Amino acid sequence: MLLQPGHWLGRGSILVEGHSLGTTAECAVQIERDEGGLTLRAGLTLQDAPPHEYVVRVVGNDVGTYTLHVQTGAELLHGTAKLDSAPNLGLLWNDSGSVYATFTLFAIAAGCGLRGFLRDGETVFTWEIAFSLKQDVVQGDNVISLRSRPRRR
Repeated sequence: MLLQPGHWLGRGSILVEGHSLGTTAECAVQIERDEGGLTLRAGLTLQDAPPHEYVVRVVGNDVGTYTLHVQTGAELLHGTAKLDSAPNLGLLWNDSGSVYATFTLFAIAAGCGLRGFLRDGETVFTWEIAFSLKQDVVQGDNVISLRSRPRRR
């Protein structure tokens, strides 16, 4: 599965159908694994807009796919996805049937990519975001540097 625990950082764009220019999107995602599945806590920041917070729950089901629940503010989306092998695909919807989203998750050189479409009423959005796993800096007494610089104390 491409979704691995850790702190992921993403950058890409979101485009509204009918517009010629996309909006820059930056995303930070913390993925945690527990006995029941995965929990993703994401913050999406769009150019010149306040951040959007998402909580995504990914749980395996008895038919070999995954059940998804996405909470953003008061909106709750439900869905299903195939995430164990390429192509990794998913479908989300809300209870009233006014919002539908599809997405694909795929491997890229530095991590994974996410592409998708969302229809909210009559408006259609598309997005493409590249994610990479943030590497935490490990410091210790047994680490040496080949550059000469003063030691920190």
